[in-house]
Amino acid sequence: MTGTGHRGLGRVAAIPLAFGSIAGSGILSLPSAVYAETGPASLLVWLLSGVLCVPMLVMFRDTVRLSPNGDALQALVTRGLGDTIGRAMPLMFLFVVVLGLPTGCIVAGRYVERGLGVPGATGVVAAALLLTALLISAHGAGAKQWTQLAGSAALTVTGVALVLLGTLGSSDSHPTSVDLVPGTETAEVLLPGVLLAFWAFVGFENLTFLARELREPRRDFLPVSIAALALYGFFAVALTVTVALSVPRSDVDPVAGLLQIAQTPPVPVIVAVVAVSAMLINAAAWVRGLGTVLSLATADGTLPRRTPAPLVTMGALFSVTLAVLLSNQHLTVDALAASSAVFVLIYAVCIVGYVRLYGFTVRTAAGALLLVVMAASLVQSGTRSLYGVAVAACCLAWCAGRRRRARVRS
Repeated sequence: MTGTGHRGLGRVAAIPLAFGSIAGSGILSLPSAVYAETGPASLLVWLLSGVLCVPMLVMFRDTVRLSPNGDALQALVTRGLGDTIGRAMPLMFLFVVVLGLPTGCIVAGRYVERGLGVPGATGVVAAALLLTALLISAHGAGAKQWTQLAGSAALTVTGVALVLLGTLGSSDSHPTSVDLVPGTETAEVLLPGVLLAFWAFVGFENLTFLARELREPRRDFLPVSIAALALYGFFAVALTVTVALSVPRSDVDPVAGLLQIAQTPPVPVIVAVVAVSAMLINAAAWVRGLGTVLSLATADGTLPRRTPAPLVTMGALFSVTLAVLLSNQHLTVDALAASSAVFVLIYAVCIVGYVRLYGFTVRTAAGALLLVVMAASLVQSGTRSLYGVAVAACCLAWCAGRRRRARVRS
């Protein structure tokens, strides 16, 4: 394993970090949620979601080359679309994470509650995960890396075990074959399914915030991200198929479906433990990445100078989201999709800025084609997209107001 001193992370050492940035609530809930909502179209949903990532990976690689200091996405949008829209990017990420991260922690808590049979564990586990992620971030990159190495290894081993248990251990009471060939309902469920599944892949751009920890960010971002996404995509597809083989679609729990794969006593316990590990590595990566974003936003005046320290700000906002979702746990899947909608809008803005900055080339044209799919998925997803639209509008209005006030003072 490559050392992580002042020289930064090499490719091998960075892959667990990238995998940990992505892995979390998505791998816990989305295989079952995607199958429950899209049925025979599930594999097509995962394929399209993965394909959508490829042009964006190239865009993020070029973005890291543009600015490897942790503000790459903001630099891209600022140069392509102007200062006001560029400054809105960190705020939009803030509202993604303050909704999505507590939601993921609630998913992990539900796995503990159901897997271990501990009533009321959901809220306690979710709060403990968020607090632990904040503490890990406060102790620096070293603590985070070891957390992600251990958690990624546990997640990988357990993912393989679940696939084997579900595939080899299905009984006559469970379906032994499942129709995963898209049918007539595909047109109605495909794009909303993609919007939901896309939450599984968000996080690879987190390395643009953490690029300064890589030894050679301009060279290493793309291969590291491809390796992490390929591994993660394999697990997502394999677990979706395993859920489909193990549980009738009408009986699938869209949040804790992995617990239904095998009911042998040790299995739910192991799944619950790894659910917590997966969510912890994801939360640690996002808290650290968002902390960088908030620090930069305060330094450049996007946020007021009197804004509390990033860890304090995140802790307060996480508490509000957690309180709301714990009192309305039926909104869990909707909250994941709403967070994904904000990401889709962020990616769309980045693509437009990318095209404006670099002009029409093969790389930028491939990204531009995604805008049609993104727009259609947002429209077809209905009310789940409203959170993203509201966040984008409010962030743009805030940044425009801050810029006007700065001009008046000068």
